[in-house]
Amino acid sequence: MARDPNEYQIFYHVGLGKAASTYLQNQVFPKLEDIHYVPRDRYRGYRALIERTRDQRYLISREAAYRLDHRLDEFAAFKADARIILVLRRHDRWIASHYRRYLKNGGSMDFERYADIDNPEPLVWGEPQMRFMPMIKAIEKRFNSRPLVLFHEELKTDPFALIDKLCAFTGARYRRDRIDLSVVHSSWSDGQLKIMRRVGQYLFAKIPKPARHPGVHRVQRRLRLWACYGILGIAQLVPRSLLDPSPLIEPASLDHIRDHFAEDWHACHEYAQAHNPSPALLKR
Repeated sequence: MARDPNEYQIFYHVGLGKAASTYLQNQVFPKLEDIHYVPRDRYRGYRALIERTRDQRYLISREAAYRLDHRLDEFAAFKADARIILVLRRHDRWIASHYRRYLKNGGSMDFERYADIDNPEPLVWGEPQMRFMPMIKAIEKRFNSRPLVLFHEELKTDPFALIDKLCAFTGARYRRDRIDLSVVHSSWSDGQLKIMRRVGQYLFAKIPKPARHPGVHRVQRRLRLWACYGILGIAQLVPRSLLDPSPLIEPASLDHIRDHFAEDWHACHEYAQAHNPSPALLKR
């Protein structure tokens, strides 16, 4: 017999990518107590898991990024009263990190084409896809509740304050001595990514198109990544004197993005201050 949806509450972390999702999924969510965490590699089976368990609270995490609306619709169809967790990162830092991952995976476009907020028909990221307050409003509309809005930057300045807010929202508990605050992985150097960008324009499409068959797509993606890791490894051996001295991303381009979205960023902070629950005194 199917469980009564009123028997349990689901908290759904909608990861935007490059906003601490991997760190939270690996180092924080599994350490929370009084809530059943469903790891990202078991996302597809979360419905069956809920049916065969009897927990009252579940935490599910899944990256959405470019497919945010699709993920929200998909989950709202299953549990319309789910409570949503959204972690944001300042726009310029967020899209710069996405761009570095794009290059690491074989991309070759300049940053200004990759994040083209002045173009009504951008190739990859445009102005509407990078604005956060519409994401918050989309969550409110689908789930008829306000999301918990957290900020990536707080993981560096006061990580336990962020986790306290998470626990106040979900009713979970944690012990500070179980939380590893170390970085999950280090970034590739600018020099390696410059070489990857140069080589990638000869080997790969600027915007990869997935194969129709999911299995073929996975194989193609894996082969591409192996090739990229090989190139990045070789790039590490290239003397700095032979590299292009110009910045990987022009600072003026990042300033333009930060200034353009300054009002949106301020609105998100005001929203969080007004609606996030105050962290309770938690027993650790």
